Amino acid sequence: MGTLAMALCRALPQGPAGLRPSQAGGDALALALHCLMVRDGYTALDRNGRRLRGYALPSDWDAVDFLWAWEYTRPGAARHFRLQCGLQPATRRMFIHASEVAPGGDPVQDNIQVMGVQLDNYVKLPRGDGAAAQPPSSWEGVLVGEQALRDMWAEFVSAPLWRLAGKAPAHGGAVGGWAAAAQQRCGALGEALGERRRALLLAAGVVVVAAGVLAYRRASASSAP
Repeated sequence: MGTLAMALCRALPQGPAGLRPSQAGGDALALALHCLMVRDGYTALDRNGRRLRGYALPSDWDAVDFLWAWEYTRPGAARHFRLQCGLQPATRRMFIHASEVAPGGDPVQDNIQVMGVQLDNYVKLPRGDGAAAQPPSSWEGVLVGEQALRDMWAEFVSAPLWRLAGKAPAHGGAVGGWAAAAQQRCGALGEALGERRRALLLAAGVVVVAAGVLAYRRASASSAP
């Protein structure tokens, strides 16, 4: 079983039978993209802003026709993130919009990542009516072209989304910065004191030598015939 298929099992254990037939398979691809977000270190939030464990889904994740949206947080991030997937049923093309989210709920304009994919290139689910249209019982074989999807996701969405995201200050960063600056100042002061000490010792040595020379001359003068 592929990596994404195992993640899908954790997100929706009942398998493709838990999908809505009216969503035309778009929910399967949207769910796979949610799993990629979680795999990349993001934590999904429910509609009240509470963190969800692992690949867990908000209860209403598949409630809107042809549109899926999740909110996420990530350790080290200053803001939340949003993933939106919209399917155009006539063309079966999915538009993916991922963004960093400002406190007011609007996307951060400098960090919006987009990608478009053709649904049938990545999802294989039966279509039509009757027994032939019954969804499979397992996620195995539902996703195709998984490696290509993961590569595009990393290049066009996940990597730039995190690279451009605002980062929260590291815990104790200000104290650490102050300590580093203080240590640097102390080091410079120590070097300055060391140089001064060496200069004083050198000066003292010169005085001692000069005094010795003077004493020697006086002794020599007093002992002269």
